[in-house]
Amino acid sequence: MKMDLNQAGWSVAVILVAVGLVGCGKKSARPATEQLQQSFEKADAATKQDVVQASTAFQAGDYTRALAVMDRVVQTQAIDAAQKQAVDALILQTRQAAQQNPKLNTPELYKATEDLMLRLHGEN
Repeated sequence: MKMDLNQAGWSVAVILVAVGLVGCGKKSARPATEQLQQSFEKADAATKQDVVQASTAFQAGDYTRALAVMDRVVQTQAIDAAQKQAVDALILQTRQAAQQNPKLNTPELYKATEDLMLRLHGEN
């Protein structure tokens, strides 16, 4: 019986996450880029410029460039929890865009996403 409750709990958690992701899919690119820029407000000028470049690329639909620029940012400095969350939101919205338009799902985008995720979260 304990096993059944655990499975039910996991099922509920998966459903809640799925519902949350579907709701997030209706948002525009702006919230992720705004969150990104806000989280790096106190960064040095060069980092802020990189974040602006990433945001601009993302809003223009150049997701590979946006992720590559953020990979460079994450590589060159320690980031805090809010910044990590903002980068995660950018990755999530990139994945959602690629799901909605499979032509965006290129090997370059896959590599940029994978590189940034590894740098952001380490190896699993």
